[in-house]
Amino acid sequence: MNKKILGGVSALAVGVVGTGVYLAVPASAGPSPSTTAKAAKQHPGHRARRVRAVRGIHGQATVRTKKGFAQVDWQRGTLTATSGGTLSVRSVDGTTWQWKTDGTTKVRKDGAKSTVSKLASGDFVVILGRDTSGARTANRVVVPKKVPAKATTSPTPSHG
Repeated sequence: MNKKILGGVSALAVGVVGTGVYLAVPASAGPSPSTTAKAAKQHPGHRARRVRAVRGIHGQATVRTKKGFAQVDWQRGTLTATSGGTLSVRSVDGTTWQWKTDGTTKVRKDGAKSTVSKLASGDFVVILGRDTSGARTANRVVVPKKVPAKATTSPTPSHG
């Protein structure tokens, strides 16, 4: 029984981290030839649907890049404040992280290219970026067209 639970948890962790790393690592890291061939056959929106299917709320992973190791962070939650190039995001579990933005931060809002200045408090966002000495810098910010109800409400405890 424990082996089945451990296997399921491991598979979930690999899926969450793998998806986050895939989306957060910059293009300069270079895709593998097999990834490029698969991506050419798929519709661009398929990757976003896979991200929405992941139930993770926030996380971190250490990944290897051409330049060494990097800490990659991701978070799903509600944008609570924007101030001077910093976004504050609160996840459904109460975790609040601050994300710095810069000229290289890519933003998509409602399926179209956008800018950081068009983000508003209350927007549900998915943010991917890097952690450098404890400071998170956003590489990508996505405001999905549709937000599942479960993404913004805390789960109710079960008494069983």
